[in-house]
Amino acid sequence: MPSSRPGIVFDKFGVCSACNWHKKKKKIDWKSRQKKFKEIINWAKKYSFRGHDCVLGVSGGKDSYWQAFKLRQLGLNPLLVNYTCSDGTELGKFNLENLIKHNFSLISIQPNPNVAKKLAKKSFLKFGNVAKFSEFSLFTIPLRAAISYKIPLVFFGENPALEAGDLNKNRAGWDAIGIKDNHTLAGASIKIWEDREIKKEDLALYTFPSDKEIKKWGGRSIFMGYFFNWSGWRNAIFSRQKGMKFHQDSYKNIGNLYKHNSLDTDFTIVNSMLKHIKFGFGHTTEFVSYDIRDKRITRREGAALVKALDGRCAKKYIQRFCDWSHISYDLFHKKKEIFYGEMWNKNKGKWKLKSPAWQSYNDLDEIDINQILKRISTDA
Repeated sequence: MPSSRPGIVFDKFGVCSACNWHKKKKKIDWKSRQKKFKEIINWAKKYSFRGHDCVLGVSGGKDSYWQAFKLRQLGLNPLLVNYTCSDGTELGKFNLENLIKHNFSLISIQPNPNVAKKLAKKSFLKFGNVAKFSEFSLFTIPLRAAISYKIPLVFFGENPALEAGDLNKNRAGWDAIGIKDNHTLAGASIKIWEDREIKKEDLALYTFPSDKEIKKWGGRSIFMGYFFNWSGWRNAIFSRQKGMKFHQDSYKNIGNLYKHNSLDTDFTIVNSMLKHIKFGFGHTTEFVSYDIRDKRITRREGAALVKALDGRCAKKYIQRFCDWSHISYDLFHKKKEIFYGEMWNKNKGKWKLKSPAWQSYNDLDEIDINQILKRISTDA
């Protein structure tokens, strides 16, 4: 992970917090953690409501599949709760339907699409992040469902504070209530969205429960990844075996070395490009970092993949976002210019990274990235 990632911490040896966490994972007593996990499960079962012991927030992606089946294997009956994107894809709909066909119950909640479009436009113009507004609902809606149905336990996936180095302060590694303090949510205050067009009453499904509401509920919100040796790569293979379909576009069009990511909305592909503009890295750098740590690829191979794919986004995805959010294509490109971070230089109208991850290698053109992609593919 590069030093430009918000919240990342490096030790005195120049090793980032995510890499240090990966080392610690090798020494963790997972059996002991899973024992603690079972204690939480047994606690929840005492307060189960209408047969559901817990709520699981799902998108219909790889992690949703693995979590749902894992919870059922452990004796829980999860109520799946989905934040439905107003810009959702047919692929995402198929994968969600396929998941519930495995005998799961699902509640899907879609906030007002007209409000969502206004929020998406503001999200991009003000923050250079087309998904910032949606993350408010993504984490709010499962908690709201648990509170409403009096279900004492809510599960999310991995803790980004540990896996990617996005630190949340003053929270235990399993405590997902602390997600509101991450970089994107930044305390989850809806005031940043309110204006003449968007009122407080429009933002109910984007409003994170207050501390008072959480205390009255008395439940717990858990990152499952804290209790299990989490692997998105293995989760993707598992999900494929359960019938999940992957992206069919080219790697260069989606700017990613994996086709199991961002299946429910294409706008995440646009957001990865914007992330690359703001911080000098996108999805490829993130996934490559996981692969290097897990020794699926070498750092040299990772650098080649980053050089070839990171920050790529086909014009059609940008155009779809512009059409949906009522932003002209020209305005999109004009506005994105202001978000280029300090890790970029502009020369003769073209932006160039100052210190790209591949600069220490002079032989990357000899590497056949297609062979690497084929070797590590989860698309069996």
